[in-house]
Amino acid sequence: MLKILTDNAPDVSPETPFGCRIASAAATYGQSGPFEQFWVQDGGTVLAKIDDIALIEEKDGMDAEEVLAFLRTLDVKKFSCSEETAKHLGLAPSAWGEIMVLHAQNHKEEAYADVRFDPSPREIYSVLKQSETNTFRVPEFEPFYMDLSYRTRHGAALSAGVYQGARLVSCAVCTAMTERAAVISAVACVPGLRRHGYGRTAVNALAGRLKRENIYIFRAEGENEEFYRSLGFESYGRWVEVDFQNT
Repeated sequence: MLKILTDNAPDVSPETPFGCRIASAAATYGQSGPFEQFWVQDGGTVLAKIDDIALIEEKDGMDAEEVLAFLRTLDVKKFSCSEETAKHLGLAPSAWGEIMVLHAQNHKEEAYADVRFDPSPREIYSVLKQSETNTFRVPEFEPFYMDLSYRTRHGAALSAGVYQGARLVSCAVCTAMTERAAVISAVACVPGLRRHGYGRTAVNALAGRLKRENIYIFRAEGENEEFYRSLGFESYGRWVEVDFQNT
């Protein structure tokens, strides 16, 4: 049986990528807001609805039939989970890729020039928008601005920006963190300045400031593997996203 959580924090593994995202959201926004809700199933599987996206951390003994039926009642556009969980639920992914992790001992400290932390969300949005691809889509400006601003003010987000003069040319953004883990949700560099080390500097600076045991990224299939491996990231698992609007 799935029970809604209103007082107790979700009992997830805060050092794992999905557990980190769920725990960070609950700690930042609480559990009674209209745009975030959390449920736990007998056995410990935790399901979260954050705006129009659903997340899950599966535990042994998950009742897949109940979870799938419940997911279809939620007003969500997308469902994000591990590849294994998608298979257990019998869901066909619309997007997928690799989860990679940077362990603290693999991060190499470097000296950084022209790096600023927590640049304006408006500047960040401009860089992200210029970097859009078929697999990297940027949300609408207003919800992006409000969410990143709120998380940053409450210590739940951290961004690193690399400047060329007064212009932000690259950024790395973390929007989920716990005491031991963090998830980098976006890395971008403006077109025309790629392969000059700006993206590398942004990620390295952000990782150095985060100082977490495990830092995760969700890499789209076929994209940027060499870049992240050169920074010390290793394979961790696989993620999928299910488009519930077309399911």
